[in-house]
Amino acid sequence: MKLKAILLLMLCFISISTYGQSLYCKSYADYMNNDWISIDSLTISTRNNGQKTWSGGADFKPLTGNKETDKMLKKEARFIIHDDTLYVNCKGLKYQGCGFGNWYAPGFRYEKDKICFICTKIGKKEAMNMSMFGVLGGAVGGAISASEQMKKRTCYIINSDDKKVIRMTDKYMEELLSSHPQMLEEFNKMKKKDKESADVIINYLHQLQVLSKY
Repeated sequence: MKLKAILLLMLCFISISTYGQSLYCKSYADYMNNDWISIDSLTISTRNNGQKTWSGGADFKPLTGNKETDKMLKKEARFIIHDDTLYVNCKGLKYQGCGFGNWYAPGFRYEKDKICFICTKIGKKEAMNMSMFGVLGGAVGGAISASEQMKKRTCYIINSDDKKVIRMTDKYMEELLSSHPQMLEEFNKMKKKDKESADVIINYLHQLQVLSKY
């Protein structure tokens, strides 16, 4: 499912309320303590595939028109609420030693003390695949490997200020659904590649009623 479809799915099960201003915080602790700082004139732009191919990172870029503020949002802010949506700064975050690159990904509060966000699949397996494309060399190999990486998105969990995140793998989902036999049976009938896709995971989290906006 493409990103726009995923975002539409997100909106389908999240009640919409009006947020008068944009907010940001610089740590997981601030997020949990609801310690937000307001910010004016914020816009969130969607990065195109060309930008992501050459510079990596997530799908959304926050801009205010103020150079210093934009630099702070890129390097220091960790979470943003804008237009009633939570965004997670992927800069510095890692899974299996692999980094996500810069910029922001859409997210939710997951259960009471975690954050779930949607981003490109990364990890040792994906890194190996990318290194295989690298034998082509130069810009061509880099572009192909980045394009392959961008094909699929999955869900990750943040539960501290640690930069290491948890990926919601098929094994994670099986354990999560273990006390819901009917959902687990349905999940196990899926192909492995579908079990880890963001749209499937978000759908089950919605059914379990463990997601909220932020």
